[in-house]
Amino acid sequence: MTEKIIKKDGALRFHVINTDKFKMSRLSFNFILPADKEKSPLTRIMLAVMMRGCEKYPSIVSINKRLDELYGATVSWRAVSVGERHIFRISCEILSNKYRLPEDKTDILYEVAKVILEILFNPRLDENGLLPESNFESEKKLAIDAIRSKINDQKAYSAEQCRRIMLEGSPAGISVEGSEEQIEGFTLEQVSENIQYFLNNSALECYYIGSDDADAVVSLVTDAFSKLNRSEIVLLGEEKALIREENSSIRETTKKMNVSQGRLNIGYTCGVVMSDEDYPAMNLFNEIFGGSSVAKLFINVREKQSLCYYCYSSYHSATGTVMIGCGIKPENREKAYAEIEKQLISMQSGDFADEEIETAKRTIISGARQIYDNPSALEAFDFRRILAGVSETSEELIEKIKTVTREDVVKMAKKVRIDTVYFLYGDGEEDGEEECDDE
Repeated sequence: MTEKIIKKDGALRFHVINTDKFKMSRLSFNFILPADKEKSPLTRIMLAVMMRGCEKYPSIVSINKRLDELYGATVSWRAVSVGERHIFRISCEILSNKYRLPEDKTDILYEVAKVILEILFNPRLDENGLLPESNFESEKKLAIDAIRSKINDQKAYSAEQCRRIMLEGSPAGISVEGSEEQIEGFTLEQVSENIQYFLNNSALECYYIGSDDADAVVSLVTDAFSKLNRSEIVLLGEEKALIREENSSIRETTKKMNVSQGRLNIGYTCGVVMSDEDYPAMNLFNEIFGGSSVAKLFINVREKQSLCYYCYSSYHSATGTVMIGCGIKPENREKAYAEIEKQLISMQSGDFADEEIETAKRTIISGARQIYDNPSALEAFDFRRILAGVSETSEELIEKIKTVTREDVVKMAKKVRIDTVYFLYGDGEEDGEEECDDE
C-alpha cells in the first residue's frame, strides 16, 4: 500500500492510496468550510438539490442510469460536523478496472469522476439561473422532516441535546442541519447563489483508494477546480478544546416527554484534542472508563448495580470533551449519576487493574489495524488526522498506545471535569420497556 499527495494549490489536495486489497475502489470529495450558523444549513440544502440532477443528467434516475452503466457505481453524500468545521462529502464506490469485462476498455474511475464534476460544475438551472424549484421545495421538506424525526430516537436526541447545550456559543456547537425556522426561510435565490461560494471557498481534500492508475482523474479534478477563483484556505489543524473557568457552574437541563425510559447524558471537558501529546492516553482512559462492554461504566452501572439499560462514554477529540449516555428508569437518576461519578473518581484514584489497561490497549490497537480492511475506514482515519494537523500513521499511533502507562491514564482521568447534565424523562405510560442498547 502506497500513498502520494498531489497538492494543486492551498485549497485542494488529492490523496492517492494505491492498494490491491479491495475489489471496490473509493473516490471522495471532502469540502471543508468553517461552521457557520447561516451558511452551513444553506449549503447542505444546496448540495442536496444539486445531487438530484445536472444539465447532462437532469434527474436522479438519469444519474443512476449512468452509474449503472459503469458497473453499478454508487454515489452518496453527507454533511457532518467536526469541531469548528463542517464537512460536505461526496463519496463514490467504484468497481476496479481489472474486474470489468475483458472487451471493455472503459476507465470506470475516470467516467464516475466526470459524473461528479458534471453535478458540481454544470448544475441544472432554469432561464433565471436558479436551481429547480420543485427539487428545492422537496429537499426543504425532507430536511425539516429529518429534524422533526430525531425526537423519535430518544437515545440520539438526548445525546445531541446535551452536546448542543454544552457547546452553545462555540462554533463547534453550530448545527450543520440548522433549524426548521431557518430552512423554512431559505429562498431559491439564496440556495442557487450559494453554489459559487461553496466551490470558491471550500478547502477540498480528495481521496482515491484502490488499484487503478488515478493520474488521469487527478488531472481531471485539479484542472476543473483550477479554473475557479480559489485562494489558499487555512482550515486544517489548530483544533480548540472546550475550556471552562475552573469554578464555572454545571449546566443542568431536565425535559419531560412521553417516554418510558429516561435518558441521562453528561458532558465533561478534558482539554485534550487529537494534536495533543496526551491524545493516546485520553483514548485509553475513555476505553477503560466507558468505551466498551467490559468498561467500568457498563460493568458497574449496568451489570452490578442494574441501574440502567446501557451506559457508555465517548471521547470527542475535536472539542476535547467526553460524553456519557445512560438509559435508565427515571427513579434511578440519582443513583446512576452517583455511580457514574464514583467510577470516575475510582479512575482518578488509579483504582483499575493492569488487566483493564491491557484489554483496552488490545481493543484500540485492533481497531487501528482494522482500518486497512475497509476503504472508507482508511480514508476516515487519514482525513481526521489531516483536519487535526496530525501526520502520524496508524502504526505510529499503535506504538504510542503501547507506551501509555497507568500514571498517564490517571493523569487523563484527573483532567475530566463535569460540565453539562441533560436528563430526559417521561411518565412511563408507553407500553413496555425498550431493549437494552449495548455499547
